[in-house]
Amino acid sequence: MAVRQKMTTDGHLDAIPEKSFKQAQWRRHRQITVPILIIVFALGMFGAIYLAETSRAAVTGRHVQQLRRQVENIGYENDLIHANNAYLESASLLMERAGQLGYVPLQLDQIEYLLVPNFDYEKDKHHIMNSEGNHSADLTSYYDESLTEWAVRHFARWGLIEE
Repeated sequence: MAVRQKMTTDGHLDAIPEKSFKQAQWRRHRQITVPILIIVFALGMFGAIYLAETSRAAVTGRHVQQLRRQVENIGYENDLIHANNAYLESASLLMERAGQLGYVPLQLDQIEYLLVPNFDYEKDKHHIMNSEGNHSADLTSYYDESLTEWAVRHFARWGLIEE
């Protein structure tokens, strides 16, 4: 038991008996241990959340790599299909297949020309001669109307506008 002294109003000290206990040792350990455990628990939770997010990012990264490999494989297969199509559409293979089906190359004396009424053959001959002699012939000289003139002429013929 301890005695505490108190100053009275007239300036004297009075002794007030008071029960005073010494703090127990286990209580002091608990006051130190609990905050440390809270900090350890918080760090453990932070670590667990960090590991979960990291593993999720790793799984997503592996999935992206897998998708990129699939895109690469599909691109490779697409290129193989294009190469196979190019081979199947090659002129030599088409000629061979046409021969198997009974087709033969056309000779010039086998060509039949059709006559088209109201067509200016002289103008066409002039164009053919120019294009045979000079491969860089001006094709605009063969066509004597613009797109607008052609459209107006055809729209009038169809009855969409009046000339």
